[in-house]
Amino acid sequence: VTGTWMGSTTVPCTYVPSEGFTEQTLSWSVERDSSISTIFRRDDSGDHILLSKFRGRVSIPKQSPGNASLLIENLEMPDSGHYTCQVIWRSTDNSLITRVVTTTLKVVKDNPPSSSWELPSSLHHP
Repeated sequence: VTGTWMGSTTVPCTYVPSEGFTEQTLSWSVERDSSISTIFRRDDSGDHILLSKFRGRVSIPKQSPGNASLLIENLEMPDSGHYTCQVIWRSTDNSLITRVVTTTLKVVKDNPPSSSWELPSSLHHP
């Protein structure tokens, strides 16, 4: 996924809800410079943003079963990295199932439009 500096982007994480499985926990972590930090965790006690630099900038859809995508706003260059979504479900027989998906986010500065694309001011022939 590519995001524009100071813009916003969605790091995708979706699944098809199935009967007999309830979402226990959802967490997002980011790996950057070989260190991994947890950004967000949703569990029985609610939503928790664990990395202060993401507070007020990240959100995950509520009341939207199957969509655990991470929306990041006001992107900063250091937000680039590998983002991992981990969802744990509990089944009716109390067993746990875990799925993990990792997406790479690259934050880029938006290049100003090149002047070569501008139409010449005068199109008529002499």
